[in-house]
Amino acid sequence: MNNQDLQQQLLEAFKTESEERIASMFLNLTALEKSTDTKNRDKMLEIVYREAHSLKGAARSVNIIPVETLCQEIEALFSKLKEEKVTFTPTLFDTLHHAVGVIEKYLSTPESERHTVEATIGELTDTLSVYKQPENGSKSPGPETQQTNETPIDLEQNSIVEAPAQAPAPAHPPASETPEIVKPVENAGPSRLTKKSPSRSWFADTVRISTAKLDSLLLKAEELITLKQILNQHLNQIQDTRNFIKKWKKNSEKSKKELREIRLQLDNNSLLDHFFQLYDINHTQIEETDSKINDLSTSVEQSNRLLGGMVDDLLDEMKKTSLLPFSTLFSILPRMVRDIARDLGKDVDLELSGGDIEIDKRILEGLKDPLIHLIRNAIDHGIEMPDTRKLKQKSPWGKIRLTVSQPENNKVEITLSDDGKGIDVNAIRKKAIKSGLLSDTQADELTDDEAISLIFQSGISTSPLITEISGRGLGMAIVQEHVENLSGLIFISTEPENSTTFKIELPVSLATFQGIIVSAAGHDYILPVAHIEHTIRIDPGEIKTVENKSIISINGQPVSLIALSDILGLPHQPLPDIKSKKFTLLVVILGSGEKRIACIVDTVTNEQDVLVKSLGKQLLRIPNISGATILGNGQVVPILNVNDLISTSSGKSISLAMGKKIDMKKKEIQKSVLIVEDSFTSRTLLKNILESSNYKVTTAIDGEDGFQQLKRGNYDAVISDIEMPKMNGFELTRKIRETETLAEKPVVLVTSLDSREDREKGIDVGADAYIVKSSFDQSNLLEVLKKLV
Repeated sequence: MNNQDLQQQLLEAFKTESEERIASMFLNLTALEKSTDTKNRDKMLEIVYREAHSLKGAARSVNIIPVETLCQEIEALFSKLKEEKVTFTPTLFDTLHHAVGVIEKYLSTPESERHTVEATIGELTDTLSVYKQPENGSKSPGPETQQTNETPIDLEQNSIVEAPAQAPAPAHPPASETPEIVKPVENAGPSRLTKKSPSRSWFADTVRISTAKLDSLLLKAEELITLKQILNQHLNQIQDTRNFIKKWKKNSEKSKKELREIRLQLDNNSLLDHFFQLYDINHTQIEETDSKINDLSTSVEQSNRLLGGMVDDLLDEMKKTSLLPFSTLFSILPRMVRDIARDLGKDVDLELSGGDIEIDKRILEGLKDPLIHLIRNAIDHGIEMPDTRKLKQKSPWGKIRLTVSQPENNKVEITLSDDGKGIDVNAIRKKAIKSGLLSDTQADELTDDEAISLIFQSGISTSPLITEISGRGLGMAIVQEHVENLSGLIFISTEPENSTTFKIELPVSLATFQGIIVSAAGHDYILPVAHIEHTIRIDPGEIKTVENKSIISINGQPVSLIALSDILGLPHQPLPDIKSKKFTLLVVILGSGEKRIACIVDTVTNEQDVLVKSLGKQLLRIPNISGATILGNGQVVPILNVNDLISTSSGKSISLAMGKKIDMKKKEIQKSVLIVEDSFTSRTLLKNILESSNYKVTTAIDGEDGFQQLKRGNYDAVISDIEMPKMNGFELTRKIRETETLAEKPVVLVTSLDSREDREKGIDVGADAYIVKSSFDQSNLLEVLKKLV
């Protein structure tokens, strides 16, 4: 290996190590800031000190000097903090969080662009130097006087390994002595779990392997399921042959007995004797064949059990290599909670438990965004402002608890709860009525649990203001979709003014699942057993029509009925007139969370283990299809996405006599929007975005012009800047709300003002959404408008 290859491998090893050490620093800084226990604070202080020290040495070994310099200052400052020559302040915590964030940003920036971050590193270095200056004015120890631990390079493994600690500070205490809420994360990477033997030779008790290699090995192990299914099919064929031979033998014995009786009735005949002799030989051969096929069947059956057990054991062990503890996801959450809470002016404490429970890394990766969204919602929607909490006799610090448990070997439960204001059920009902999702009567008939589940519908949100954090009413629908795509379920409960709790149930692994084979229009498909509630036969007379939709009654509840072939857009023979012939329909009841549909299928066959195969990048997202599997006979069968099936079935009805279909979709009506913006450039940009999305757009040059146009015209929504001459956006919004004929008009403020005070003022004057230009994304604006109009 040449020096360039070695350096590249060292940089890759450093990248992994730095990510783990930075995550540990963030986690322990956040815990240190909240902890009041002196013993725990000392432990966490020691961890951050050692992480900065180790990261400094690792950066030096790969010649990343800016990171080394900044880590040197952090290490020196923590040395002073340990000696109690410097005390923590909120400003110091902010500076330290910023410093670690800058290190993270520098390392994630392409090397050619890192110079843009170096100036910030220089400023932070100067700032930290000021913090650690002793009161007597003497200089703190420089890099040349600090005790160092060079990070040795294991040339055999071409990776960075950690030498035995030589820092003067006491050894880090066992993790078990620290409560899990502030559990330190130290030396998380397996490549650093190394020891030095008495002979001074290095060895590693763990090996770092790329996830791509592990994924490849797991895939090959999963392929053995197909081999297991093929062998099982061969066994079935042998057993069919054995049954055929048994039947043949039985018929032969019957014929032999009848022939013997015939022979006794006839005179002796040498030709007849010869015939019976040949028949005996043939019957003996049948018996021998029967015996051999029985032996073969028994042998194959034993081999099938043995191979099946070996495949299952191997797959179970391989699955374990793809499992990651929830702590890998937990590590990013305290910092995120701290940043969002501070931005909103709230105090929030995050409690984590169950971090040692492991789950398929593919599920963990897919869970990251939904979980972050739920936590952001809890902070923004649920947890009240400190003053409000005090008035309610609550602690000014809101609390969010994230708990992971494993009630069954193949299932994980995640519970996320907050002690905030809960969900306003009546507000959800009103929002559903306003959005046209329900009528007044339908909303009144809903139970509280049914009303709460409406937040999973797109466009339903109880937030008084739409911001880049929340309020669009799209997030919860996406959360549910992501969870269901991971073969999971999500549930919600709330106690007004006290708490909201989300519970997510997920499988431990995505590799295999139980499925049944169904057919529609001559094609076979796999449906996950987890989403199948019932398989029934119905009489066509049981089908009712409500608002042009076909429904059947299941346990007293109406369920939409649709042919699977119609959902998938497949050609099929229309159902005969229900009065012309007596027949039954085979129906599968599918459920996903609170949503259900009844699908008409042609056949339902056996249940079996299903190995999920990706369709490749070219077919990354196909409606109604989540993947494919290969049956034992080599047939490729698509796996159906139940959540998609339910969504696609909306607005469709089954085909009855003469193949008549009813289209439930309504023709879209062009919406009209007034843009109030004094900047010609911004006005033109917004106008082009909306017109390209089929909105009819009118513009106004300031608030006064906009208000006059509103009184003359008819607009579905108003998009306004805030800082404008004559009448600003706040004043315009207030006047709209004070005018009876305009009071219900949706108003979206798009502005460069991003302070918490400005957002609160937007709520006070009655704005429906608040979008900051610095984080402007046209898709966000279009989503907001779609929700409001």
